Amino acid sequence: MLEKMLAFIRENDICVLATAHGQEPHASLMAYLPGDEGRRIYLITSAETLKYRNILANPQVSLLIDDRRGAEPGGPLKALTVGGACAPAPDAQQEELKARFAQRMPHLAGITADPAAKVLVVTVRTLQLLAGPTESSYLELG
Repeated sequence: MLEKMLAFIRENDICVLATAHGQEPHASLMAYLPGDEGRRIYLITSAETLKYRNILANPQVSLLIDDRRGAEPGGPLKALTVGGACAPAPDAQQEELKARFAQRMPHLAGITADPAAKVLVVTVRTLQLLAGPTESSYLELG
């Protein structure tokens, strides 16, 4: 089941990022790049956003990835909830990761060229895969 979940991360590139600061949750639609076979997920955002400030204050995040773009007609929609810790990628990797985003996702040219942009890395800790409304699998990574 783990490989199926990690493959789901690798096969998609859009997610909803949920952050929180205090009692205030915040959700953002994000493009992402998988790394480390799906055990790390890279996001890019401006350092001037609420989500970035939330992550600095509380690194625990949740991502929701679904397959609605590639789902089989009439088949169950699959969704993967990823829990993990998020932090800015090391400074030494920022430019290389921005270049990867620019190459794989040219529609993000505005953000990848922005000096205020930061690449974030989510270290995956938990995975829950739903297939339709009743089939669920949950794993914690060590």
